[in-house]
Amino acid sequence: MASSDRAAMNRHRWSILLAVFVLAGALGLSALAHASFNAVLLVPLLVVVGGLLLVVTLILAALPVRRRVSFWPLSILLAGIALTCVGMVRGMNWRFDRVEREFAPLIAALEAYRAEKGTYPESLEALVPDRLEKLPACDLAEGRSEPGRPVERGYQLMASDRFSITCYTVVFWKYSYNSQQKEWYGWD
Repeated sequence: MASSDRAAMNRHRWSILLAVFVLAGALGLSALAHASFNAVLLVPLLVVVGGLLLVVTLILAALPVRRRVSFWPLSILLAGIALTCVGMVRGMNWRFDRVEREFAPLIAALEAYRAEKGTYPESLEALVPDRLEKLPACDLAEGRSEPGRPVERGYQLMASDRFSITCYTVVFWKYSYNSQQKEWYGWD
């Protein structure tokens, strides 16, 4: 086997190995985003790394170098970064959907309390155990409440006819329910 054939075969093997590692990383980070809101903080980093890879490859392609620059590994890396970003954002949205499902019984109990008493309760403890078995938690990992983040601290009675519920999701990012508009929204 000639030296050039071996070199081509080695490049092909490295490209396949790179593709496998990139796709495994994309799957792993996407799964992490489903497990943790904080994993989404990696998305900007991945975008920056992808941009740097693109710039370096374009610079190498423009320079008069002896070796030909292969765009195959770059395309695999960029595709992996794009898949990871999409997967992580979808994971974050999945967690927001899960917060909405977990808090739907609490919101229904608050509305029933108001229909009966004319006002929302000062504290969510007024709903347990008559209207709710237990209060939902902002941290929804396997239904356990994260210390320091009980929903009670996220409930705010704004007036007798208004309340809000806020869960801190990604470091400074909050996900809140507005009782007047009857909708969830994200903010920082």
